[in-house]
Amino acid sequence: MRHFQNNFWQARVKIIYCHIGFADVKETMPRKRRKAIITETTPDIPYPKVRVEWIDCVSDSGWATDKEFEKMKLAKPINEGWLYSKDKTSIKLFASYDKDEDGINFGDRTMIPRQWVKKIQKI
Repeated sequence: MRHFQNNFWQARVKIIYCHIGFADVKETMPRKRRKAIITETTPDIPYPKVRVEWIDCVSDSGWATDKEFEKMKLAKPINEGWLYSKDKTSIKLFASYDKDEDGINFGDRTMIPRQWVKKIQKI
């Protein structure tokens, strides 16, 4: 009976140790495999995918010293999405869409004045 009690308590101690010792538990857990992400997409919409670098205004409603005011610079955002249209005055982009039987619905739409656009690159 004594031999049984020792094994019983040894097993209990191991279980408790595993619950308390996080590093030991982590070592025994199987690693999860990452799924491969397909980066190439099939063109199912008739719009080119682009990267647009542009200049945007910056505003601040707080108080500032002249040194802080001198440090203020224009923002240089970068948008990636599909080019919906481009004319003399503006470009229109969208970053998401939904296709159904009625056509395409556009989401995350952005309209940028042409004078603010510095570079348009197809991706």
